[in-house]
Amino acid sequence: MNEKFLSGAVELRLRKVMVLLTSPLRALIVWRSRRSVANRLGALPDYMLKDIAVSRGEIPFVASQDADWSRFR
Repeated sequence: MNEKFLSGAVELRLRKVMVLLTSPLRALIVWRSRRSVANRLGALPDYMLKDIAVSRGEIPFVASQDADWSRFR
């Protein structure tokens, strides 16, 4: 019984370590993706932004939304 508790505690600690290591990586990936979307939208001319109903001031907000932007590549 005690061995199961110890192995469970070790497993829990390993999970916590993995979360601590992967969280910054996930944050970096999300930040890079959003930055890429913002750069692509910023490169569009004003008439194209108007066609998709986005003003230049709204680009950071639109890029920060969780969406599947891969279909626009």
